[in-house]
Order: sequence, then structure tokens, then C-alpha cells
Amino acid sequence: MKTPEFEKMELLFRNAHVIGKKGRPFTDFAWMYGSLDSAVIGEEMVYVRSASEGKIKVDFVGIKAVSKPDATSIAEAVCNVMESEVSTDWKNKLVAITTDGAAVMTGVNNGVVTKLRADRSYVLGIHCMAHRLELAFSDAVRKNVMAKKVEDLLSGLYTLYRKSGVKRASLKQHFRELHMKALMPARVGGTRWLPHLPKALDHFLRGYAAVVRHLQEKSQEETTTNKDVQRAKAKGFLNIAKDGGVLRFCCLLHDIIFQSGNLSKSLQKSTVTLAEAHSCLSSTQAVIEKYKSRPGPKLRAALETDIYEGVLLKPTKPDQHDKSKNDLIDALCQCITSRFGDTNSGVLKAMRLINFQCWPETDTSADFGDDDVDQVISHFRPLLLTAGVDIDLIPDQWTILKTQLYTAGFSQGTFDLAYSQQNAAP
Repeated sequence: MKTPEFEKMELLFRNAHVIGKKGRPFTDFAWMYGSLDSAVIGEEMVYVRSASEGKIKVDFVGIKAVSKPDATSIAEAVCNVMESEVSTDWKNKLVAITTDGAAVMTGVNNGVVTKLRADRSYVLGIHCMAHRLELAFSDAVRKNVMAKKVEDLLSGLYTLYRKSGVKRASLKQHFRELHMKALMPARVGGTRWLPHLPKALDHFLRGYAAVVRHLQEKSQEETTTNKDVQRAKAKGFLNIAKDGGVLRFCCLLHDIIFQSGNLSKSLQKSTVTLAEAHSCLSSTQAVIEKYKSRPGPKLRAALETDIYEGVLLKPTKPDQHDKSKNDLIDALCQCITSRFGDTNSGVLKAMRLINFQCWPETDTSADFGDDDVDQVISHFRPLLLTAGVDIDLIPDQWTILKTQLYTAGFSQGTFDLAYSQQNAAP
């Protein structure tokens, strides 16, 4: 099965699984399949994240076709799904809306978030954090010369073998002769960087010996009119692939993307909190920043020798590699900080209260969280009053709760009272 067909079938099976798991009628599957297969129709999927008695859950609410991909049509589609599947008064309980970063969604004057927020100024508009991470990575590599060189190499190898069954068969033969698993060059681009680039890098680095061996064979073939171009391509790719600087930069990217991929998975967990997301961001940035002075596992192995997978690499200047490495790491950390800047201020920062890892030790806890609680009360005041909450009691209740937790023996990482138990307590 070809890659596009496989990806389509994968999506169809995934949709069928969700429909069955959520108890939806299978006519929904036929409807979704028809809209994807026979026409280009914009559709909005709506998920709801809610908390009841301290328990967080995420539900797939529905999918709605939109007549036009504009803010008005999308907002109407969301409202229709919510009113038919959740409640007619869902807006009175709305505290935040998460979308991608497209202007139609986040536009200040006429975006979907603005339309759904209406006169409820306390409703937060949050740009999907996993999407932000993709954009931060894309921003960082866009202007890096070595990253562009690696991307061109991986894309070129993918195209070289994808368009020629003869070359694929020949490369597989080299894998068999080397007693290696056949890892064909993989696609680099796509709708998102992080799912595609790791696979392309992994296949290149693990199949390096076979790929280089095959490129050497093709670059040394007898010249004929029809093979001149292909021979030149193979020779060009071979020179780049054997460049020590390029190979080590591939290893650096592999280490960085491994950390970024783990971060992306954490950000996409259905129960992740803003506090946990910020904690994961900080720790990932710290690890990547450390790679400037202490290389990651993949790069460390490549720096120890000039031979990689039995292939002698062309020498490169150490200072040139260090500059490319440091430039990428600095750019990525700066882009992450910029893309996630709003999580370090205002009510989003105050949400760190719900993560016990953010709590200080007992001797510095006297005033901890007081300002954050005040921030939350101030921001959500209209919503709290509408729900009948006596907001004047909240500061004292916060102090009581905090004191009881510390008295019970709380310390970072050791307190075993779950978030759900804490919020469900009378």
C-alpha cells in the first residue's frame, strides 16, 4: 500500500474507533468519509474539557461542517454543536477556548474566540500549546544554514528513492548484504515538523551505512547520456552525507527533536494542566540549553570518532560545528520563550497553584499563592458571582487549605493527595 493510501486508511480507522468508543451512530462515519472523499468541505471538531468534583475529563462533542471557513460560520458551527450535545447554557460555564493560531480563530476584532467570548471578557483564548511548539521549532530552524542543508539532504534522498523502484530495490539489497533492517529514506515535510522529521532523521542515521554504500555505487557507475544527471545527484548527496559537520548536526537535531517530541506528547495529554505544561516546558528548555556544553547521546557518540557506522567522515572545523549548534539551540530556546510568553504572566501564570511541584517548602510558604489567588478571583469575578460563590471567603479558605496540607506533611514531590481528592474534599 502506498504511503498516501496508508495515511488515509489510518485516519479512517482512527475516526471509526472514536465514533465507536463514544457511542456515536456509524452513519457519522459514512458522513465523515463522504465529506473527506468527495468534496473539500471545512469541518470543525469540538472537544470539551470539564472538571466535576475535582476530576478532569475531555469529551469529543461532535463535528460540524461549515459553509465558509470564516469566523462567523465557524463560531455558529461550534455553538450549534455545543447547544445540541452539551447544554443550552454552556456559555455561562465557559472559562477558556483553545484553538490553533490561525487569524480566523484568534483575530482580536473578529476572530472565532472573540465571537464566542462576546461580552464575557474573562473567557481566555489559548493558542494550542502543541501547535505553538511546532511553530517555535519551525521558526528556529528556518534561518539556520546547517538545518536547511540537512533538510535538503533528507528531502533529496526521499525523492531520489521514492520515484525509482529500481533504486529502492538496489538500496534494499545493500541493507540485506549488511544484515540491516531496510529503513528507506522518509518524508521530511508535512503539516507538522515534529512527527515527520524524527522519522526521516532516524532512518537516515540508522541506515547510514547502506545509504552511503548505495550512493557510492551509483556515483561510480559508467557515464551514459541518460545516467549523467542521476550520477551527479548521487555524487552530490554522497558528498553531503559524508560531511562530518552535516552528520553531527543530524545527530544534534535527533537529540533536540527527541526532547521536543516528548514535550509535545506531554502537552497533548488530555489531563495536562497549565502548571504541568509550564513545568515540562521549563525542564525541556533546560535540557536543550545544556546541550551547548554537554552533548546529547546521539551527538556524543558521533563526536567520539571520525568514523560513523563504518564510514570515514570528511573532517570539519570544530568551531564551525559549535557555532551551528549554539545558534540553533539559542534560536529554539528564544522561540519557545516567545511563543509561550503569555504563560508567564497574568491568570495563566497563577494557574501554577494546582501543581504541587510549584509549591515551596514549608519555611517559605507563608505568603505563597496569595497574589495568585487574588489574580484568579479578580479575573473570574463575574463568573464566580454568577455561580453563587462567596468570593470574600476564598482568601481565607486558601490559607486554611494550604496550612492543612503543610501540616499533613506536604513537601515537593512527596505529598500523595491527588488533585481530584483535594477538590472533592468537603
